Amino acid sequence: MSPQAGWILQEEVVPRLKSAIPRAVHCVGAEDADELVQDATAFAAKMLHSVELTGRQVTPGNLAYYSVQLVKSGRRSTGSSVVDVMAAHTQ
Repeated sequence: MSPQAGWILQEEVVPRLKSAIPRAVHCVGAEDADELVQDATAFAAKMLHSVELTGRQVTPGNLAYYSVQLVKSGRRSTGSSVVDVMAAHTQ
């Protein structure tokens, strides 16, 4: 990831995630909003990296929106499994 992409992630995407996730995403089990912000940041960083590799343009708002949607649907950056007793899907 380039320094410019890191700056965009830190200065424009993460503040949007911090404001949106506590209001939009329901915590399951022992999750809290800070953990969900970290997961969404990891998703946004992965998206930003792939966008950078392909040479496409994307806005920070789109990165934040789709990261929130992924977290809202139950996805986690570390993966999830329905056979894991502590997984969000299982609970």
